[in-house]
Order: sequence, then structure tokens, then C-alpha cells
Amino acid sequence: MPEFTLSMETPEGTTTDEDVMARFDEAMRASKEVRGSTAILDHGAGTISSTFQVEAPTLEVAQMIAIRVFADALRSAGLSGDALWPDRRP
Repeated sequence: MPEFTLSMETPEGTTTDEDVMARFDEAMRASKEVRGSTAILDHGAGTISSTFQVEAPTLEVAQMIAIRVFADALRSAGLSGDALWPDRRP
């Protein structure tokens, strides 16, 4: 099955909290659906980004898996999954 490398980032102003970042990184690394996750906290922009690999039959399926896993990791870190979509944040 093909492997895709994907990168995702939260909107600016999401967080600058190191504890949130640590919980997010732990959740991404614990996922059985992604491999090789690296996570970065940008204090200036207040974003969390991650690059990782997903095995899937197509890029579209890989993207759906990536969005779900990324949002789940945000929730595990104490953030709303809506942090992915800035127009839906309070």
C-alpha cells in the first residue's frame, strides 16, 4: 500500500503552551495510523504543526485519516478539534 507524507498546522493563535504541545506530540506518536510524527510549537505564531506518514490506498484516504488523527491529538492535548478551522473557534 502506498505511503504518503502529510503536514498539518493549526491556525495562528491556537496555543503557545508547552504542556499542550507535549500532550499533542504524545497523542500523535501513540496513534497506530500514522508513523514518524514530528511536532513543532511555533511560539511566535501560536501554532502546532506536524509532519507524518500515512499508509493508504489513495491520497484522499490518507488526507481523511490525517485530519482525523490530527484533530484527535488536538482534543487529547486539551484543545478543541475546531482549532483546525479558525472560523469555527470561539
